[in-house]
Amino acid sequence: MLKRVKVGIPGFDKIIEGGLVSNSINLLSGGAGTGKTLFCLQFLLNGAKEFNEKGIYVSFEETEQDLKADAEAVGLSFQGMDNKIKFIHIPIDNVTGFLSRLIGEVGLFEPKRVVIDSMSALAMPMEDDFERRKQIFKLKDALKGMNCTSILISEIPSDSGLGSEMTGRCSRFDIEEFLCDSVIVLYYAGIGGSSDRAVRVVKMRKTNHARGPLPMEIGKCGIKVLKG
Repeated sequence: MLKRVKVGIPGFDKIIEGGLVSNSINLLSGGAGTGKTLFCLQFLLNGAKEFNEKGIYVSFEETEQDLKADAEAVGLSFQGMDNKIKFIHIPIDNVTGFLSRLIGEVGLFEPKRVVIDSMSALAMPMEDDFERRKQIFKLKDALKGMNCTSILISEIPSDSGLGSEMTGRCSRFDIEEFLCDSVIVLYYAGIGGSSDRAVRVVKMRKTNHARGPLPMEIGKCGIKVLKG
């Protein structure tokens, strides 16, 4: 039986056979406001509080204070988690040497969960598509050797509706989804009601996962998948 890493988001783990595959690389995509950052914050927080697992959150845009404020806005607190969760902010204009720093931080902190936010910000400063693809390949190879379960955030256009992944719009550069072990897409229609937000597991290797879009909500205590 495969070892699983529980995400801890209510209703989510049961649609992926109990959790993400241990030591896998998972792509989380969506447009602006779909809940990508919150999903990852819950992933790290649940790991620390429920399973005593350390986590690292690497951000190229938001600072540690901003990320904690995002969590607190929905009732999630990182108070007392400094020894379990480490936030690393790397300005988008200073991504050179990012991979070496990540490897060093992981070696010292020994996390079981890692979040990279985002692939769009990491690869965008590269001069051309070849350099971007090379950076993504290097990151994938490095993560595979770190003995951790990781989530990579990728932004896609906000107008990418349900079904957009069938046309290849699961990532910014149309390559991340092929390198990752799973692809999870979040949607936000902005119209209100039970169908306003949804999550779809597009692929997950070695897992019999739910196939269709499932409604979800963001409320007190964060994200919740409403049915599976």
